[in-house]
Amino acid sequence: MFSQDFNKTYVMTPPNVRWVILQKCNNKEIVSETQTGKIQDWWFKKHNPDNDIPRNIYLLGSGTIDELCVRYNDTYGHKYGYIAREEFIDYTRELIKQNIML
Repeated sequence: MFSQDFNKTYVMTPPNVRWVILQKCNNKEIVSETQTGKIQDWWFKKHNPDNDIPRNIYLLGSGTIDELCVRYNDTYGHKYGYIAREEFIDYTRELIKQNIML
């Protein structure tokens, strides 16, 4: 089971490293580790780091997960919809697994 550290200040990987990760995701070299995610392709459809929500989280810069959640809703909620903390945690979990959030 993967767990996130809610006390840690996460930083985003540099843009050139993120670009390499995006290419690997788009080539499906990085995919969900769950069988359901692989079969239904939900990981690529929802958690592709080039989609609006993951990309906007990346653009927020460094912070704890809770700080980033508040900042996301303040910055992007009006345009993309406000995200509940539980759903935001799903997105950050995947960004951490992808090594975009360190």
